[in-house]
Amino acid sequence: MVHSSIIDSSLYSKSVTEVKLSPYLTIFTFIFSLIIIAIIMIGSSLLINDFSLPTQNFINVIIGSLISYTISSLMMHKLGRFPGSRPLAYLLPTVAISLLVLTASINVFRIEYSRFALAVAFFSVLIVTYLEFKFLQSKQKGRYAVVPFGFFQPLIDCNEERFSLLPTPGLGNEQYTGIILDNSAELPGHWQQFIAESLSNDIHILNSITAYESITGKSPLDHYGEITYGELRPAPIYLMLKRSLETLLVLLSGPLTIPIVFVVAIAVKLESKGPAFFTQKRVGKGGKEFSMYKLRSMCLDSEIDGAQFAGENDPRITRIGKVIRKLRIDEVPQFLNILKGDMALIGPRPEQASFVKEFEKVIPLYSYRHVVRPGISGWAQVTHGYAADEDETREKLSHDFYYVKNLSLWLDIDIVFKTIRTMLTGFGAR
Repeated sequence: MVHSSIIDSSLYSKSVTEVKLSPYLTIFTFIFSLIIIAIIMIGSSLLINDFSLPTQNFINVIIGSLISYTISSLMMHKLGRFPGSRPLAYLLPTVAISLLVLTASINVFRIEYSRFALAVAFFSVLIVTYLEFKFLQSKQKGRYAVVPFGFFQPLIDCNEERFSLLPTPGLGNEQYTGIILDNSAELPGHWQQFIAESLSNDIHILNSITAYESITGKSPLDHYGEITYGELRPAPIYLMLKRSLETLLVLLSGPLTIPIVFVVAIAVKLESKGPAFFTQKRVGKGGKEFSMYKLRSMCLDSEIDGAQFAGENDPRITRIGKVIRKLRIDEVPQFLNILKGDMALIGPRPEQASFVKEFEKVIPLYSYRHVVRPGISGWAQVTHGYAADEDETREKLSHDFYYVKNLSLWLDIDIVFKTIRTMLTGFGAR
């Protein structure tokens, strides 16, 4: 049974419930835009006690705020569709970022504007974006009929109230948002006729594996008919842009991260014998090994008996190590791996070669996680946490599959938000 918080958050998930939103998006975006204009004009007029026709300064702010609202709405809509997301937690940052970009653009291009109108614009965009999200979210609730062939039972197990199994080909008098079926399953003739009639009546038909992924954030490893080679090969253009952007971010963060690494390295040396940094062979893209760098968080002879997973309250972890592992500071030296091209900021975590060989024997699809560069943080880390055995590794692999299949700018941004939450809460740290 999937945790209820994941089910609730997936109400904003594209592949399951967004099918009901398309008629509303354009109409209500226009209506909410008019509301923003009205709020800015009325609010600004009240602040300066001037109810004359809006000046060019006001008009410039109104145009800019509509652009900011469009950006904020898009980001909320894109980020909110991933499992486990809390779009409202992104509301203030997205609105603030969009309006900061607006303010910077105004200053760069020396556009005239009203400070009062700009202040009102911030709150109006914030409020209206929130109202839009809550309205669209209210339109996403509904029940789905599930066709009982192929991959269907795990979807029913997610939420029996929301996904109802069809015993016979027919909807009866029940009201359903759509029908979910396994595209790769062979259906009897009368079920095929039922699906054809449903399509002719404009009933939405969704794929069961896609629906399951949108609810759980993982791909089923025991039923991978939908996992084709094309789906597991991310767009080369995005991978190139992703690498360029991450390299730039690492370089720009240097003035902040280098002093932190220097101070922590001294603390590590003072607490225990041995080097401050720890180098270990890991498996990266294409199954190739590379040297991964970390700040040492364990005692010097932590792996004298061979590679092993870190457990809860592992006695090998030093006092400084507990702090830097919780805050993920021990991973900062991997910025050098990013510059070398071994790793990425976001991607599946790299494993040791000895573990990889063991997992490949018992998990046939394990090598697919090497399609992309491994990352400092990843979808499996922020949604599942730490893996300490084969079963948990299989679970993490299903999350890695989801990441590779859905790799995009929006998913990477969502992982960044979740990584910040992880650093603040210590989720999954050992």
